[in-house]
Amino acid sequence: MARPHIEFIESGDVPKRLVGEGLLAGTEQRLLSEDDENGAWTALHTMPSGWEGDLGLSQRPIEIFVLEGVLEVEGQPVGTGCYAFLPAGGSSRPVVSRSGGHALVMLDPERPDASGGPAQIVDPSTQRWVPAALGEADIPPGICIKLLHEDAETGDWTWVAATVPGWQENRAEIHDTIEECLLIRGDTLLGERGAMKPGSYFWRPPMVRHGPMFTHSGGYFFFRSKGGGLTLEYEDVPGWQKIVDDYVASGDFYAGNTV
Repeated sequence: MARPHIEFIESGDVPKRLVGEGLLAGTEQRLLSEDDENGAWTALHTMPSGWEGDLGLSQRPIEIFVLEGVLEVEGQPVGTGCYAFLPAGGSSRPVVSRSGGHALVMLDPERPDASGGPAQIVDPSTQRWVPAALGEADIPPGICIKLLHEDAETGDWTWVAATVPGWQENRAEIHDTIEECLLIRGDTLLGERGAMKPGSYFWRPPMVRHGPMFTHSGGYFFFRSKGGGLTLEYEDVPGWQKIVDDYVASGDFYAGNTV
């Protein structure tokens, strides 16, 4: 079977294993999702201090989002919160973790005819947030994005998104592409599926409804779409008011000391 629907798991609950061989040998891995047909996967990797590897000589594109520490990719620093896209094909791609690190790593299906090219590194802190906009969709204000990569061959997107505290969507969303997400900070209600927290991860096939949504503290998310760029349709959710109200009541509005 292809990569299964995962909605959603807590990445900290996924067992660690030491990678003994391959591109990331010597790191510890939490495997979040895997496609047993084409070999693609998404995993969290912990690199020990002084680790060195080579992610080149591969016919698979590789994406890296650094969660802690600094990696050097082809001699360029990729710091905490930064992103690197390594095209398929080409020559050696040395990766070094001098002081240890933690990263989300995504290995995509093979592209046998790929000719490589330099790694593309993006520091989102240098970009401005832009309001989320998908066609004619009436997206509630309070969610912004930064596009990190758009694949020239597949049209797939990689981006980070942020929501303000109290952001709310009473409808269910539906996308006609795969959507993948790791919640970095904050919280978000996903309807009857419950609430995501930092480290929550999903791999969602096309046309899966999800919502209503609400966040107490806001959220910061890493996203990918597969099968093209993200599209958006809405569907009403019977009983959405109680679902949202119950979640609103579950958290404090003011988290400081009481008077």
